[in-house]
Amino acid sequence: MSYSLSTDAASGVHALSGELGIYTVPDIRQQVLALFAAADNIDIDLSGVTEIDTAGLQLMLMTKREQGKQVRFCNHSQVVLKLIDLANLGQTLGDPVFISARSDT
Repeated sequence: MSYSLSTDAASGVHALSGELGIYTVPDIRQQVLALFAAADNIDIDLSGVTEIDTAGLQLMLMTKREQGKQVRFCNHSQVVLKLIDLANLGQTLGDPVFISARSDT
């Protein structure tokens, strides 16, 4: 049960890696809310997410609905893409998703 949320100082993109699930979401949520306190628009890179469950998906939806704030998820990992597809939430989340021609199923 580990994760990290780091910021690239040059680009301002926040990279989330590790697990985005029931046990890590409460801590990650607090960190994302702190990011919102500092900026109205944030980008979160999901390429390092290795596990995600419905709690992680709920966190993504919650951040999208935060009043007066805008979050953009980018570089979705395969596990994130699979869950978004399974839940049929691609349009709801509204982020550009690039699907690789290679499938790691």
